[in-house]
Amino acid sequence: MSAPGKPPRLFNRVLAIGVGLIGGSICLGAKQRGLVGHVLGYSRRLETTHEALRLGLIDECVVSPGDSTVRQVDAVVLSIPVRQYKQVLTQFLPVLPANCVIFDAGSTKADVVDMIAELEPQFPGLIARFVPAHPIAGGETHGPAAALPDLFVGKNCVLTPLAGTSAVNLERVAAFWKALGATVNQMQALDHDEMFGTVSHLPHLLAFAAVNALTAQPQGAAYLDMAGPGFRDFSRIAASDASVWRDILNANHAEVLTQVGHFRAALDQFETALKLGDSQTLQHLIQQASDVRSAWTLQAGNACNKASEDK
Repeated sequence: MSAPGKPPRLFNRVLAIGVGLIGGSICLGAKQRGLVGHVLGYSRRLETTHEALRLGLIDECVVSPGDSTVRQVDAVVLSIPVRQYKQVLTQFLPVLPANCVIFDAGSTKADVVDMIAELEPQFPGLIARFVPAHPIAGGETHGPAAALPDLFVGKNCVLTPLAGTSAVNLERVAAFWKALGATVNQMQALDHDEMFGTVSHLPHLLAFAAVNALTAQPQGAAYLDMAGPGFRDFSRIAASDASVWRDILNANHAEVLTQVGHFRAALDQFETALKLGDSQTLQHLIQQASDVRSAWTLQAGNACNKASEDK
């Protein structure tokens, strides 16, 4: 039994596939809170798994899907690029227990839902035990050493179950994220991708573009040397992992392109006001944005901090 005031153990043996910032934080947070009994870790690079073991994020390294310990897990969490899911699941599913719960932490969801449905005929019952999830947390650092036990405290976590997802498994995964400190929400996968194309994927794209636009100028390096807190705050997420964000932007490209169109229209308004010397319109546009941003910042949980951004 769990100690008074502590959440109960939710899983006995968990396999974490991916032990970087997100996967490592899930493991560390779950271990420190007593949510899991034993954590196994797997990564494509064995040195990464060994680092996670050395740091205490996991209790045991899994070298390959054929390891006998894999056959005893009751939960699997995927914290790897979404494009790798199909290959990895195809390797692990034949040896995983038929009743183990599987959930992920990917930043796009429609492609995950489609992939699970595609694998269902080959692995009957997969839909029932897979719970797509997206914790809205992360940062520009990555790797096991970046893991934080409280990364998800006060953050949102979105679940996008399939029509056939087991209600029991959905409840167990929701309880797990809540015990890690997250606020759990539920929505359709397409609605998720539309929403985060707006509030996460487009902002990252703009940060990447802004830094590239600066450094492409002849004096870009000199300008960067003189940049202050405003540029630092705006561009922080441009330091995010390039391969991760390549995959996210490609996976949700249709919605990102829609949002680029909306942004371009808003930017055109500013450009027109500047060209016309229309100070009244310029101030109105700035004030409009300032009012919205100020009101949002004052909402509970939305204060700026380094760990507040989606990965």
